[in-house]
Amino acid sequence: MAFAKSEPTQKNRRDTTIQLGLFDLVPSLSVTEEFNDNIFLSDSTQKSDTISRVVPALTLQSNWQRARLRLEALGDAGFYAKSGEDDYLDGELGVSAGSDIGPAFAVDGDFRIAKGHEDRGGDDIPTGANEPVTYDEKNTEIALRYFAGDVHYRAAMAFRQLDFDDTALTNGGIANNDDRDRTELRLIMRASYQLGPGREAYGETTFNQREYENTPDDQGIFRNSNGYRLLGGMTFDLTNLIKADLGAGWMSQIYEDSRLQNNEGFSLRAATTWNITRMTALDFRAKREIGETTVTGASGIIGESFDAGIEHELRRWLSIRLNAGYQQDRFEGAGRTDKVTHFGGGVLYVVNRFTELDGSWRYDQRKSNETGHDYRRNRALLTLRLKM
Repeated sequence: MAFAKSEPTQKNRRDTTIQLGLFDLVPSLSVTEEFNDNIFLSDSTQKSDTISRVVPALTLQSNWQRARLRLEALGDAGFYAKSGEDDYLDGELGVSAGSDIGPAFAVDGDFRIAKGHEDRGGDDIPTGANEPVTYDEKNTEIALRYFAGDVHYRAAMAFRQLDFDDTALTNGGIANNDDRDRTELRLIMRASYQLGPGREAYGETTFNQREYENTPDDQGIFRNSNGYRLLGGMTFDLTNLIKADLGAGWMSQIYEDSRLQNNEGFSLRAATTWNITRMTALDFRAKREIGETTVTGASGIIGESFDAGIEHELRRWLSIRLNAGYQQDRFEGAGRTDKVTHFGGGVLYVVNRFTELDGSWRYDQRKSNETGHDYRRNRALLTLRLKM
């Protein structure tokens, strides 16, 4: 869950950088102890555990004037006290670069490779899985920007590839996850018009193509699809008081297999941060989009989510936060609807400019119209962050 972060707070928490000529090196390390009372998101058989998580990160950022280069490396290791089969080791490497070509033209590129996991209990996790599902992910994006007076144009091509590993089952068998392997291609075109200082109106069109490696899948279904999303809206940046991106429009996803229900409806994207005072900030996020799933009978998921958070600095070194949200997922064609509510709170103690101590509590509850998908979960977390 993302919590609100006020502008003054962010300024006081700048990472300590190491100057290497024309580059800034930013190393960091966070260590988290988490107690989770329902690690498998089960309604009938709840199992609790304590999880130790270590996240080292390293960023190398250029400070050139007309060109940009950023290298990132991130690790994420989790260790369960009781359920050792759920230990994981994730990581990500990324490089992004860009250049301003003249006063009106810019080009940017980004490439990332990652190894991740999905905990047991997820919707697309095989029944009876004895371990998390691991996967490899590649993301590439190339973007062009052009400025013509008050009108700005941006065009981007994005490519994503997912490769899921097979999973061991509790009965000794192996679950085939190749049905989830896919590539996603997106073409994003955006035009915006400057209405005044800090105000901009925009129109955005996104076309997508989603192709699965196994066609048909083990159920004999062809899950390839094509779709689009149209958005129109405005952005605001009013003297660091209010920052907002508000857009609404229409979305559609057409599936290759006639047995799968085509999906369409209104689309929404909203992100707002309001610095009520120098010490208090309110944050709001909302979206409505079409997601992928391999749940039997479902073509996709139309998801709606709303999140709000507030953060207040009691002192320069001490802040508190509260967060709440609601999410509804409709599995189109399967007749299943899940409703998830969550809320939580936390306290951040800034020991010094190198060290932070963060304690939080989070609660999630899902109610579904299908038996076996309800759950409740409490999580208590204590995190130590080091910036070197």
